[in-house]
Amino acid sequence: MNTIWTILTRDLRRIAGTPKVWIVVVGVMILPALYAWFNIAAFWDPYGNTSNIAIAVVNEDEGANSELTGPLDVGEQLVSQLEQNDGLGWQVMDRAAADDAVRSGDVYATIIVPEDFSAGIVSIFDPPYTQPALIYQVNEKLSAIGPQITNQGASGVDTQINSTLKQVVAEAVTTELSNSGGELGDRLESAGTNAEGGFAEAAGTVADAQAEIQRIQASLNGADPAIAAAQDSLRSADTTLADAQDTLVRVQSIMTDVQRETTKFADTATEAYVEGTTSLADGTVEANNAVTSVTGELQRASAGIDSATREAQNVVGQTGAAIDQVQGLLDSGILSPAAAAPLQEALTGLQDRNATSQQLVDDLGALNSDAAATTAAVDDAAQALADATVDTRDSARGVQETLRGLPALNAAVNRVNTTAGSFAGTLSGQQIILRESVSLLDGVRTQIDSSTAVLASFGEDLAGIEDSLGTAQSDVALLTSASQDGVLREVDSLDSASISRFFASPTEVTENAVFPVNSYGSQMAALFTNLSLWVGAFMIMLIFRTEVETAGLRRVTVSGAYLGRYLLLGLLAVGQGLVVAVGDLLLGVQTVNAPVFVLSCVIIGQAYLAIVYGLVSALGNMGTVIAVVLAFIQIPGASGLYPIEMTPDFFQAIYPLLPFTHGINALRETIGGFYGHHYLLQLAILMLMGVVAFFTGMVARRGLSSVKRTVNAQLAEGGLVISDQVQVVGSGYRLVDIVHALRDRDEFRDSVDRRWKTLRDHYSTILRSIIAFGVLGVVLLGGLAGLFPEQKTVLFGLLCLWFLLLAGGIAFTEYTRLSFARARELAELSESELRASAREGNEVKA
Repeated sequence: MNTIWTILTRDLRRIAGTPKVWIVVVGVMILPALYAWFNIAAFWDPYGNTSNIAIAVVNEDEGANSELTGPLDVGEQLVSQLEQNDGLGWQVMDRAAADDAVRSGDVYATIIVPEDFSAGIVSIFDPPYTQPALIYQVNEKLSAIGPQITNQGASGVDTQINSTLKQVVAEAVTTELSNSGGELGDRLESAGTNAEGGFAEAAGTVADAQAEIQRIQASLNGADPAIAAAQDSLRSADTTLADAQDTLVRVQSIMTDVQRETTKFADTATEAYVEGTTSLADGTVEANNAVTSVTGELQRASAGIDSATREAQNVVGQTGAAIDQVQGLLDSGILSPAAAAPLQEALTGLQDRNATSQQLVDDLGALNSDAAATTAAVDDAAQALADATVDTRDSARGVQETLRGLPALNAAVNRVNTTAGSFAGTLSGQQIILRESVSLLDGVRTQIDSSTAVLASFGEDLAGIEDSLGTAQSDVALLTSASQDGVLREVDSLDSASISRFFASPTEVTENAVFPVNSYGSQMAALFTNLSLWVGAFMIMLIFRTEVETAGLRRVTVSGAYLGRYLLLGLLAVGQGLVVAVGDLLLGVQTVNAPVFVLSCVIIGQAYLAIVYGLVSALGNMGTVIAVVLAFIQIPGASGLYPIEMTPDFFQAIYPLLPFTHGINALRETIGGFYGHHYLLQLAILMLMGVVAFFTGMVARRGLSSVKRTVNAQLAEGGLVISDQVQVVGSGYRLVDIVHALRDRDEFRDSVDRRWKTLRDHYSTILRSIIAFGVLGVVLLGGLAGLFPEQKTVLFGLLCLWFLLLAGGIAFTEYTRLSFARARELAELSESELRASAREGNEVKA
């Protein structure tokens, strides 16, 4: 904190010790205010000098005559009235001189009254009617506001002509009534009696017609339900006929299927009958032959088996006897054991074979028995086949009788099918007739509805006529009574001049200003005062340095230097606010609270200074450019001249974001009057913008110091652009790079070379690509502006943003290149130099 005050007091001593700087300080505080004062004075009451706006008037009207108005020359009356009107500089001249004057700029516009103008006006009383028209010519290149003023003048002339016409007609009618008032009363007395009788008779006729119309309407209303019921019945019958028709179609389909299946059955059954009968005969013969053959064969086989069985049984018996004899011999012991052993073995084998032969003989006997049974079964089957053949022949005769009846069945089905088709066609015709009947009844209903509506309308008209007849009858009676009482005699005393003036302007507007302001200059003071405060902040940035010299100061931080210099510049901004506010009051600018007006100017000046100071401190010359762009965007975008609703969508969108918006609204509250908390709200928003911009600038000042230094170094090399010497934080090296270099210098050097290689090798290509891309964007936006001229404002805003992005891209590329170069330089420092750089910390170093 001590450093901040040290910087401020040192700056103040420097100013106090240099008298020549006093002139600069005074100029910085007064010159911006002059901008506001001159503009406020110039716009103090511009509409009070409209009599200097020259407008040529050419009168070629030849006049006209009418029974109602008499001789009428609107052109001459217009010229006479305009000569007495000092609202604009009316100059009467001929057409040639007027055309030359409007083209040369001697007059802003020309109004020509054509020769048939009066004739067109009186044509309303003597058809055919022609619309009278004035010829208005304006030179729009002379001024942006001039044509708007002359347009109002032309509209005023049109209004004046209309008023004059009304006045002339009203005066003529009133005069005629005044002159003929007595005669009118006499005529009314004689016509009153005749008119009353006629009105009464007409009213009776109208009443009878209304009664007849009501009777007809009642009849028509009763016919509508009957027609609706008939339509419902016809629709129901149509539905029934449709169902019947569908049923007949299904019957036809079924009969066709029956006929087809019957024919198919007859063909199939006949063929099957013939084939079956033939097959049955052939099969029966073959079966009988086979049975006979099988029976014979079985009988012969049975005889052979029986003979073979007897022969085999004899052999087996003889073999058994021989075996018994040999066994007896062995059992007697006559033979020696040596001879008996082989014999006993042979005898045992013979016994086994003889037992097997006996088994075969038994099987032959069983087979012979089976053959006999098979023969009997075959005989039974043959008999069953014969019986089945007889039954089949009987059934075949029945099938043959059925087949003889199928042709008659087919003929009957065909007749049913034909009848159903004919009936279906008849039903279809009936359906068409029914539907036509329904449509016809719809038309009848429509006609009835239309007739009812016409009758109702006619009844209403008759009712109106009856009311009118009654009113007319009453009016005639009243006029007759008035004539008898001498009321109409008072028409003689009508004031035609007063009545004509009333008709010329029957109404007038009573103006009641809400938050009234004494002059146009006071209304414009909010804009010009805010603009002068912004210009003042910008002028301070141009004349005074934002960077603080560190000579004679110890351990100066960026934030300390930032705040210390702002205090000095803030004092100058306070002076600017006081000067412009007091000057406005001396000029006569209205204010509902002078101290609040002055205080508001001071606060607004501080907010604008914080915004501009933050931009310039962080971005240098680029910030200055941004401040200029903001200035000319805010003039149309903050509703200083016109309501924001009249501006393009782009300005309406950015309106709440502009500082001017809230500064102008706050001053307008102090000029015209306060409403609620509007003043405090607008001032609070503006102060918040200033605080945010101030601290953002402080943070960005430290983070972007190297970028700013790089840009200023490039500008200094050109030798043409003024650039401030940037005070860099600490040594200018990143602490992380210093630590890295101290830990491993070679690895840090290699890392820097690797990161820098791409940018170093392609730097020129990257820079040219950014520039080419920027030019392409400008061309694209220009082309879009040509295709969509109504969006030029939005495209212009995008163009400004594009330029900022382009400049930022170039600055970032250059900053990156120099950062790598500085990091490479860091790698070459000695260890003691690296440690000294690390110790410098946040001190500001030039």
